[in-house]
Amino acid sequence: MLKSLRKVADRLLEVGLVLSFLVLFLCVLWQVFSRYVLNNPATFTEEVSRFAVIWLSLLGTAYACGKLEHMAYNMLESRLSGASLLLHMRAVAAITLAFSAAVFLYGGGRLVLRALQVEQLSATLEVPMAYVYACIPIAGLFMVFYQVLILIAPQDFKVADEVEAALEHVEKERLA
Repeated sequence: MLKSLRKVADRLLEVGLVLSFLVLFLCVLWQVFSRYVLNNPATFTEEVSRFAVIWLSLLGTAYACGKLEHMAYNMLESRLSGASLLLHMRAVAAITLAFSAAVFLYGGGRLVLRALQVEQLSATLEVPMAYVYACIPIAGLFMVFYQVLILIAPQDFKVADEVEAALEHVEKERLA
């Protein structure tokens, strides 16, 4: 069941990342077109693209946490195996869990609530900034989820070996 929940979380983040990138791409494309072809630059694209980058980076951080591809000091980890590696993974997950819960969930949640209370609006689009800030606790929720999974079953997580994955892909393509 945990593996299926993890797949759902991965898929939700993947969709969110693709949509954020698509919005960013379309905004930049429209800005270039409107500036150089229409000679009338669109004013909203800068703000929308900035918000898309914020969502993209925070959702990407959460996704990287779930794939163990976040920035990490792995010199010790590469020398460990068996029970000591699992213990190390749990320790790192506990620290990351505490940080994610405190900063992203609690702090980000307070920021969203504060933005709602003061009815803070963005400068150009005049959309509630709480919508923009909402990516902080959402990313935090995913990070906490992944860290809890690592605490429960660290053996189900392994750092992706990009070379190994590429070789497997080439082999599948060759056989197909």
